[in-house]
Amino acid sequence: MREFIRLQLKLKWGLNRNNNKASAAMTAVAALFAVAIALALVYVLSYVLKASISVTVKQLAQLYLTLILLGLTVGATGMQMKRLYRPADLLITARFPLSPFKRFLGYLVLNYIDLTIYSAILLLPVMIVFGVCMKCISAMYLLGVLLGVLIMPMIPFVLSIFLAIPAVFLSSLLERHGVLRLIVFVVFLVGAFILYDYLLTVLAQFFIHRNWETGTLEIWTKLLEYLDRPYNPAYYLGNVIFFENFWLGLGVILGAFAALLALGVALARAVCSNFQAKALGGGDGIPPKHSKLDGYKSGRAIFRYSLREIMRTKTYSYFYLGVAISTPVMVFFCNRLVTMVGEAQIGRGINFGASMLVVAVFMAMICSFTATVLSVEGRNFYITKLVPVSYRKQLLVKGLLNVGVSAIALFISFFVLGVLKFLNAAEMGVLLGTQLLLAVGLVFNGINLNLANPNLKPKANGEAEEINIAYMLLIGLVIAALFGACSIILPRVMESSGALLSYLLAAGAALVYALINFLVFWFTAEKKYQKIEA
Repeated sequence: MREFIRLQLKLKWGLNRNNNKASAAMTAVAALFAVAIALALVYVLSYVLKASISVTVKQLAQLYLTLILLGLTVGATGMQMKRLYRPADLLITARFPLSPFKRFLGYLVLNYIDLTIYSAILLLPVMIVFGVCMKCISAMYLLGVLLGVLIMPMIPFVLSIFLAIPAVFLSSLLERHGVLRLIVFVVFLVGAFILYDYLLTVLAQFFIHRNWETGTLEIWTKLLEYLDRPYNPAYYLGNVIFFENFWLGLGVILGAFAALLALGVALARAVCSNFQAKALGGGDGIPPKHSKLDGYKSGRAIFRYSLREIMRTKTYSYFYLGVAISTPVMVFFCNRLVTMVGEAQIGRGINFGASMLVVAVFMAMICSFTATVLSVEGRNFYITKLVPVSYRKQLLVKGLLNVGVSAIALFISFFVLGVLKFLNAAEMGVLLGTQLLLAVGLVFNGINLNLANPNLKPKANGEAEEINIAYMLLIGLVIAALFGACSIILPRVMESSGALLSYLLAAGAALVYALINFLVFWFTAEKKYQKIEA
């Protein structure tokens, strides 16, 4: 079992697990950027709460400890589901000289080790930044944080053993209903975004007005009071980290861990054996689906196939269609926040530039997945070369599907902006035309990028996770930033003609960008496609 654990750890955390250095570098940059934003938010929120509410350092720290515990519990539940009930390498590991029980224990140990690593990655920087903000950094504080890193995984680990059982049954149900699965994801995505927007709005109001509204102050005061209760696991974790009732906190955590672990292992083992036996026997209980594309014209058949490919691939259905569907809601909240801050710092008249920036960012997010129209085929790419349809037409239909998804999200977003009167009729017309052209340019830019870097290596479960998405997202965000900056700055610098110039410049730049990428696609797609090996 020791060798089994060592091999699995090497596959996940080993230095040579990813041969694509560019992908690893982009992932590292994205991760560092996300961490920097999160830590900045921790520092600012801690400063604001300390200045506004009468609260102890431990009580305030429990807010972050609770959030980290929730995040680790969700992550741990996913680990248990993936390794215990749906291991991708089950057909291989089942042939190892290990009993099913030892393999089960090995996966539990692996999950706990991973959870400890994630605990250190999350807790150490957050608590150090928090300590710097609160000016409570000391040798005892750092020792408490290190102890917290060691015992924090115990709570989400035992909870995830129980949570994974109903979660895996629910996941099995949702697997058969792709639309329902997408709806659930969109609801969670929109909910999380609204919560994040609320937090940013509260911080913005504090720094703009140098005070909070009475209602907001009461909400945060009650929240911190509710978290500082014995029913919250973070309460006992805070006792350990801050050495307040240390033995009580440590004893409760260790005792609960031991009791729940014994019960959870016994329960999970029975369920796990049933799931793995079905997987090894090939019985997933899902009836085969027969194709209904016979008799369709080539363009319509490719369109329907591409749409089903999006629904079938989790990465696509979640982070492509999910983001596209929720874009109107997120555009509204982002636009409101950016406009509020902009009017306070710059003055009225910023609405057009703020809307240009916000909508362009979401267009970049949606269209970035177009950079996988070839890569998502994986080992089945050779089939596209046998289909009696020109390569350019196949790609054109897929591109138009992506443009259509972006256009639907755009029109709904603009309906929201129009109803709420963020923009006047002229601004709405210019912005809509500009963003449609920008979407066309981004889509065909993504296709051209994927033609240059097809990346047809087999991927787990046919997923679309790859470096091209990161490259295209980066390109889109840079373009969005340039469009937004010009639309905000020009009307301020050139008061009389700045607004008109920003309209013409944005529309003209979007037209040129779309035209160049479409022409490159039209005249080079066939040759590039022919050179790609299946």
